[in-house]
Amino acid sequence: MKSLEDSCIHCIMNHVQDIPNIRGKLPRIYKELLLTRLSEHNLLTPNILGCVNRELCVNSLQHLQLSHCSQVNDQFLKSFANTQRQLKTILIEKCDVSDAGVLAVTFKQKSLESLVLKNLVQLTPKGLGNVKSSSLHTLNLKGCTLMTSRGILSVLQNNPDVQVLHVAGLGNHKYDDQLFSIIAQTLGPKLKELHFAPHTMDDAGLSVIATSCPNLEVLDLYGCPRISGDSMLKLTQNCTSMRKLDLSYCVRLSQSPDNQSLWTLPVTLTNLSLCGIMLDDKEILVEALERLRNLQTIRLCGISCLDDETFTKIMEKRGASLSEIDLSGMRKSDFTDEGLRAISQYCTSLEILNISMCHMFTGDTLLPLLEDPARAPHLYKLFLSSKKINYDVLCAAATHCHGLVFLDLGGVSCVDDHFMELLARNTPKLQRLGIKGCSKVTDTGVCTVSGSCQNLAFIVLSGVNNITDKSIFCIANNCPYLQEIYLNGCKQISSTTLQYLKDCCVSSVYIQHVTPNIAPEHLMAKNLDTGEFCRVDTIGYTTPYSRGRISRDDLIEV
Repeated sequence: MKSLEDSCIHCIMNHVQDIPNIRGKLPRIYKELLLTRLSEHNLLTPNILGCVNRELCVNSLQHLQLSHCSQVNDQFLKSFANTQRQLKTILIEKCDVSDAGVLAVTFKQKSLESLVLKNLVQLTPKGLGNVKSSSLHTLNLKGCTLMTSRGILSVLQNNPDVQVLHVAGLGNHKYDDQLFSIIAQTLGPKLKELHFAPHTMDDAGLSVIATSCPNLEVLDLYGCPRISGDSMLKLTQNCTSMRKLDLSYCVRLSQSPDNQSLWTLPVTLTNLSLCGIMLDDKEILVEALERLRNLQTIRLCGISCLDDETFTKIMEKRGASLSEIDLSGMRKSDFTDEGLRAISQYCTSLEILNISMCHMFTGDTLLPLLEDPARAPHLYKLFLSSKKINYDVLCAAATHCHGLVFLDLGGVSCVDDHFMELLARNTPKLQRLGIKGCSKVTDTGVCTVSGSCQNLAFIVLSGVNNITDKSIFCIANNCPYLQEIYLNGCKQISSTTLQYLKDCCVSSVYIQHVTPNIAPEHLMAKNLDTGEFCRVDTIGYTTPYSRGRISRDDLIEV
C-alpha cells in the first residue's frame, strides 16, 4: 500500500493548480519531491508551468531531480534558473535538454556538490561552461555522446576537487587516449572513483592514473584488453587504499608473466571481479585470493581453471568473510554441485549468490545453506536461473530466505503457482522478481505475490503467456512503488490496463510490452459475472436479430 505521505503527494500532484498557497504550506523537501514526481508522470504541461514556477520553484530549493521527461527542455530549465537559488545537487537524465538548458540551470551555482547529466545526447562541452563550484565532488556524464576529452579537461579545470568521476560513453562513443592524462593532471590525489567504460585504457593510461592518483579507491577496468602486468604492478604498488577493482575481460592478465601481477593485488580490496579472465594457473588464482583477507565480493565468471577442487580451496580460506559470490555463466563440466557444496560448508555471512546460466548445477548441495535458520534469512539476492535447478531448492529458498529482496528465476520451467504462494507467504520484503519464460505461472500466482509483496519495484513476466489483465490490475492496486515491468509476449494484456498501472504508481513506470504475434482483432475485457479477464473477441453472442462475435467497435459503442 502507498504510505500516507505518498498518497498525499500524489493527490497534490494531480491538483497542483487547485490548491492555494502550496508555496507557504509545504516544506522545501516536499516541493522538491513534487517537482520530481511531476516530471516522472509527464505532468509539466504548459498550462501548469506558471503555477509550478510560482508555487514550487522557491529560492530555498537545494535538490533538482528530473528524469525521463520530454517536457523538461531548455525552455523549462531557463524558466527555472535563478542565481539566488543555490542548488546542492542537479540530476537530469534522458530529457530533451541541450547546452542552453544546462548553461542556464548551472549559472553561478557556487554550492553545487553533485552534478549528474546522464544520457543527454545533445549536450556538448560548451554546455558545461558554467559549471564552477569549489564544492563539486561528484560529476557524472554517462551517456553524453557528444562529450570530448577537451570538454572533460575544461570542466575539471574549473572544478578541481571532483572525487567521483563517471565519463562512461554510450554505444560506440569513446574518448581519445589523452583522457586519462587529463584526469590524472587535473584531479591527482583527490580522485577516489573512476568509471569510463566502454572506453578502454592501455598501459600508459593506467600508469599515469596509478602514479598521479594514489588515493584511488574504486576503478573499473572492465574490458581493457591492453592492460599488462607491468601497469597492474604500478597500480597495486601506488594505490594502496583500493576497495573495488573490476578486471573483467582484461585478457592479457590470463597469461604468464602478466598473470603474476594478481599476486600483488592490494589487501585492502573488498570487491574484486575477475570475470572472463581465461586464467589457466590454479595456483596463482588460489594464492591471489587467499591473501585478500578483507574480500567480501568476488566474481569468478568464466575463469577456465576454476573447478570443484580449486573453488573449494578458495572457499576454505575466504568463504567466511564473503557476502557475495557470482559464478554466473559457468558451464565447465569439472565444476559441479560438488564444488557448490563448499558454499554451504564455509560461507557463514553470504548475502548474494548468483549461479544464473550455470546449467551443470542442480543446486542440491546448497540445501544446507538455504535451510539453515541462522544463515538463510541473511540471503537477500538470489540468481538461480539455471535449467537444471531442483524444484526443492527453489522451495527451500522461498520458505527460509525471509529477507529476500531480489530473486531471478528466468527460464526455470518448474516455477509454478505453488512456488509463487510460498514466496508470497515468506518473503514480504521482495522488491525485484524475474520469472521470464516460467509458463506454468498464472494470474493466481502473480496476484498472490503482488498482494503480499507490496514493495515490488521490478518485475519480469515476459513469456508468461497465461497471465491476463487480472495480474496487471492486482499489481497496480497493490504495488504502488513499481518502477519497471517487462511483459513481452504476454498477448492477453491490454494497453488500457497498462495505462491504469502507470496512473496508480507513485513514480514513472517503464513498461516493455512487445507482442509481435498478437492477432489484430485481439480484445480483452472483464467478465462482470465471474470477475475474470478473458478474450471477448472469441466469445459468440446471439440476439433476436443477429448472431456473431463481439468486436472492438461493439465495446466502443457501449
